[in-house]
Amino acid sequence: MTLVVPHAPELLRLEIERLWNGAAAPDPRRRGRVDLSAWESGLRVEARLEGPGPSRVPDAPVGTRVADLWHYDVLECFLAGAEGDYVEVELGAGGHFLVLSFEGPRQLRDAREQLALEVDHERDSQGWRTAITLPWRCVPEPLCALDAFAIIGETHLAFSPMPGIEPDFHQPDAYPRARLAGRRS
Repeated sequence: MTLVVPHAPELLRLEIERLWNGAAAPDPRRRGRVDLSAWESGLRVEARLEGPGPSRVPDAPVGTRVADLWHYDVLECFLAGAEGDYVEVELGAGGHFLVLSFEGPRQLRDAREQLALEVDHERDSQGWRTAITLPWRCVPEPLCALDAFAIIGETHLAFSPMPGIEPDFHQPDAYPRARLAGRRS
């Protein structure tokens, strides 16, 4: 099966409810989701985390890029291209973001340090939501696979499980196949 990222206002919803290896999550009330849709200006990525408990948030202004954001509570979306390249998009509980481009597994190509994004963020008693529109120049062309993950404290969750003996989200060959609507790639 191939996941299809539709044109807005439709969206592809990736529910993140199980551990990184596919096992049941220790607290089923803590779950995330990533919604994706194609807009004229780029790929809209919206992350939501629901459930009780405080969130780990960096001490940085809302809407800013934070290096090493994965040390805090985040939802991540990995977008893979045809040549083994991929982009990691992290959206944090405090309204922060991190976008990294890779040539292959853990081979950083561009830390996107100059990337400025408009961040839409809100928190309430049910959890938090953070969204960005990733410019098309940052999205692998053609988009061939994707996956979504959550890091909540020491818990690692996944939309589609990853192989291995410990959490490792940098496995683009293991992501579900995907494409943009209107594309056959």
